[in-house]
Amino acid sequence: MKLDEYPSVSLHNVAETVPADWTDDGDRLHRLPADVASQLNEMADDRVRHPTGSELRFVPETDDAEIEVTLSADEPGELHVFWGGFQPWKPTDIGPEPTTLTLSLPERLRKLDTEVEGRFDPRVCRICFERVPAVAVHDVTGDCRPPTDEELPDTRYLAYGTSITEGAASSADHLNYVSRAARALEWDPLNFGCSGSAYADLPMAEHIAERDDWDVATLALSINMANQDFPVAEFEEKAEAFVQTIAEAHPDKPIACITLFPYYPDVIEGGDAERAEDYRATLRDIVAETSHPDLFVVEGRDLTGVSGYSADILHPGDAGMEEIGRSLARELDERIE
Repeated sequence: MKLDEYPSVSLHNVAETVPADWTDDGDRLHRLPADVASQLNEMADDRVRHPTGSELRFVPETDDAEIEVTLSADEPGELHVFWGGFQPWKPTDIGPEPTTLTLSLPERLRKLDTEVEGRFDPRVCRICFERVPAVAVHDVTGDCRPPTDEELPDTRYLAYGTSITEGAASSADHLNYVSRAARALEWDPLNFGCSGSAYADLPMAEHIAERDDWDVATLALSINMANQDFPVAEFEEKAEAFVQTIAEAHPDKPIACITLFPYYPDVIEGGDAERAEDYRATLRDIVAETSHPDLFVVEGRDLTGVSGYSADILHPGDAGMEEIGRSLARELDERIE
């Protein structure tokens, strides 16, 4: 996304900006347009107004150009400034008081005399935001431009799902399974995870269906619905409409439906493993009964065990995210020509 106010940068995984309510003259980043977000359940409406997987990207026009980017957040948090795939030494703090980052191409990257393999050109500066806090852009100055297509990955990967997709228990956004799978496959991720609220709301499916900026999608459906005691029949109705809406709009694009990842009902005494399996079987049946050749199932339990999870045996930690990302990348690579 490019904004008239900031023509020298691009905003990745950002659908629109609105005035921030915690500061003056800041443009808050939203992953979905507000008119779509307002049609979702209340928690999802809030989640898509946070910048999970969103990035501000630019390329300096010269090696010694200094670019100043002023940002704020609704509460204290962190962001990471990557150059291409090169990770920062430490995160950068951000908070309600606007902070100006002064950025220039690192000295050793200026001296690279060899081709560097990776998804991004190393001259692409990527200010990468987390799932919290909410973030606003105030100003961008300096001699820079948006990245060109040649400096970015060729394939864009859209992921929908729960807090697991958002990476709630991973140490940073670039360590969640969506980011890890995208890195392994050299894709550019669009993260539409909705923590605690991935209820397969039809307006979300319609928005994804209307977009033409993605090439591959995964739909993780949906531990949130199982945990909130949606009857299996209601899950079937909502998931079928969700999947069909997207698949019918993009019949030639690969779409993977991920069944429930393993979680506590599968492994604790008194857990309702039968209900979890009913959800998995329902999603398999939805896909089996469609006529879309590029729609397929990925079994969540084949992607990881629970040993790499946090202690709630629901959210994968960094080890679990690594395993899911690696396994999912392998599955997608094998299924997609």
